[in-house]
Amino acid sequence: MKKLLEGKIGLVGFGVSNEKLLERLVKDRDSKSLFVSDTGKIKEEGRTLLKKFDIEYEEGGHTDRLFDCDVFIVSPGVSPFSEVGERIIHSGKYYTTELEVSLDELWSKPRGTVIGVTGTNGKSTTVTMLRHIISGKNRKVFQGGNLGYPLAGVAEEVYDYYVLEVSSFQLKWFAEERVRFHLSAVINLGEDHLDYHRSIDDYFKSKLRLAKMTEGITVVPKAVADCQKELLKGSKLRPFVALGEGFDSFDREHLRVRGIEFRTSDLPFTGLHNYENVLVVLLISQLIGLSAEDVFQELKSYTFLSHRLQLVRELEGVKYYDDSKATNAHAVSAALRSFEPSKTILILGGREKDETYSELIEQLGQLKHVVMLGSSMKILSAKLQMRGIPVSGAANMADAVKICRGLATKGDNVVLSPAGSSYDLYINYSERGNHFREIVMALE
Repeated sequence: MKKLLEGKIGLVGFGVSNEKLLERLVKDRDSKSLFVSDTGKIKEEGRTLLKKFDIEYEEGGHTDRLFDCDVFIVSPGVSPFSEVGERIIHSGKYYTTELEVSLDELWSKPRGTVIGVTGTNGKSTTVTMLRHIISGKNRKVFQGGNLGYPLAGVAEEVYDYYVLEVSSFQLKWFAEERVRFHLSAVINLGEDHLDYHRSIDDYFKSKLRLAKMTEGITVVPKAVADCQKELLKGSKLRPFVALGEGFDSFDREHLRVRGIEFRTSDLPFTGLHNYENVLVVLLISQLIGLSAEDVFQELKSYTFLSHRLQLVRELEGVKYYDDSKATNAHAVSAALRSFEPSKTILILGGREKDETYSELIEQLGQLKHVVMLGSSMKILSAKLQMRGIPVSGAANMADAVKICRGLATKGDNVVLSPAGSSYDLYINYSERGNHFREIVMALE
């Protein structure tokens, strides 16, 4: 483990990433040199683990016991602008996060190719697409990071490729901008998580740290490369053109990679955001020596993760789509570009993230109708009212679907693409999406 992880280590937050890291740390350290602090109630399995290794801990809030530690390993969900976050940063002590510690350990020994993927939207799809392609070549692939399993959980195993989803939260807590990735991709950038980052500049800066930590090439939209030259200075970039023509580009009908052109109609799925992900996968795949033509064929057998603009059913000529994973305005805007506005009824709702909604509001004014689920989305609701955009309110999902069905006619699309987190009415976006699907499938 890293030399800077000396003295007493405080694990700030005890989610799955710090749990897995703790299991690694206790193999090299005395249990008395570790301390766990969480603002919430630690889950039973976590408590069992702590008791097993005789680790001191506190729950229900961070006290001065945490700040007796010499080093902090911070769960990504802890905002750097929160009270405990600011106190950690201003303590003058070393702080880091599980992914940085795990990558440092990985780079200290022989390992496979490490690929990092970030972006406002499409990270999970791109990562799983890459895994689908590479594992199909009889290579051993680890898929994880922010998606699914933490890297700390496989630190002792050797893979040919490590395909890691990397969030802005994780990147924000990296202590150093040293090389930790062989290749990377920044799929897109838009407003998100401003409740965590406090400013769009801080969010973008966190995201683009990935390029600074990449030894080889970073795939990035040309618009981002042009607008963020200072943050990307010194990085090796492979820009692509979104919704336009060029050397590496995509639009509604074509994908172009180094002079090779593919038709989007040959893919078994639609959506500009999906074409964007496919192009990034094609570019990364080329960088690791795979044929673009071969990769394009393999993507025809890719299965999407749940709740990413999935067609639930068609009833009486109306198609119902589950896009519950769209928890920010940027994701909803991308989804709406896949439909004819005048034939689209959208279900919004959930907790807001301090976004301006400027691009989304322009699109909402062109839709057939908007239904607002719940009462948490107060800022967007007020902005729609000011613009005179009609919105129907729905107390629950059943009411929302009922309203949509009453308004929809043959050829329309009903889309659950909320633009907010699920925590106002549901445990997570999966529960929200599943509830929508159950209600739609029960329609007669």
